[in-house]
Amino acid sequence: MEDNDIWQPQQARATGEIALRITGSVEKNEFREGLKAAGMFRRLRWLAAAGALFIALLGVRVDEEGGSVNVGLVAAAVVGAAVFALLASRQIVTHALRAQQAYEGAECVVDGAGIAAVRDGADIKRLGWDVMTRYHETPNLYVVVGGSGRRTWLMVLPKRLLTAPDAELLGAVLDSRLRRG
Repeated sequence: MEDNDIWQPQQARATGEIALRITGSVEKNEFREGLKAAGMFRRLRWLAAAGALFIALLGVRVDEEGGSVNVGLVAAAVVGAAVFALLASRQIVTHALRAQQAYEGAECVVDGAGIAAVRDGADIKRLGWDVMTRYHETPNLYVVVGGSGRRTWLMVLPKRLLTAPDAELLGAVLDSRLRRG
């Protein structure tokens, strides 16, 4: 069987060359799709439910005569959780769009050291392969997830910004470096 020579990040690190360069910006619907693929909204719903349960439990009182429930506090917990789940997801997407605007005009470079935002040949922000934990693939994009300390971050790489061979190459590079989520 013939060995296909796929440009791997190890080769890029050894030669100092760039494996893949992506130019363009991510749209709001792509951020939302990326957050969904990475499971961020699922975690948000769990957080809202846990907060609502905690507030509702504050409205329950048990003593030797029986128990009582403060219906107003339970209702406030349910309404608060619903509002939090709806507003927080929009806030996350808006924050991601604002963060992207700071990198407007930059290119995304995938090489042997990791993924970097580069403007005028200088790294603005570089994330090494060691801080990336997994990636998710949807029909429209790749989502790389990582973390440092208690912070979780994600990087959305739309396939529409890539040619078909480059999209396959990016998938192969991510497969070789990260686990699929």
